[in-house]
Amino acid sequence: MLIINGTAELMCDNSELIAGTRHEFNMFSKEMPFEQQLTKIEEYLVTRGWDNIEVLSNGIVSDVEDITHNVLQQAYDKAKTEGFAVTINNTPLN
Repeated sequence: MLIINGTAELMCDNSELIAGTRHEFNMFSKEMPFEQQLTKIEEYLVTRGWDNIEVLSNGIVSDVEDITHNVLQQAYDKAKTEGFAVTINNTPLN
């Protein structure tokens, strides 16, 4: 499973976040390699209202037991069945 860490800007208000704010995200992709997934990753985030995406790092997670955070474990499991999953940090970056 591919894991991607980065930041993105919210393009429109939603019930919890304000448009124009930049947030950190973690994303899982069932498909690899990273370079071949860039367009799909961008499309996935843009359809959910995020743009100006900056990928900071990426890597491989071979086992969900390597992930200790419950929300990230849930995202990993979701990506196994749906192909992609993303978690967004609710606190905007300054």
